[in-house]
Amino acid sequence: MAFRKSISQDELRQSLTAEEQERHATTYQASRGGWFPAPAKPVPGTPKGDKK
Repeated sequence: MAFRKSISQDELRQSLTAEEQERHATTYQASRGGWFPAPAKPVPGTPKGDKK
């Protein structure tokens, strides 16, 4: 059986760019019982949709 070198999560995280880190970020939500992707943040100045 071959040995595998394990790579720590911190080492993997350091190799990501800031944009990739933000895209894969998660937040802890106790009401849902775990870590989930963060909800999309609204961009200032963009319309929310059709308002009638």
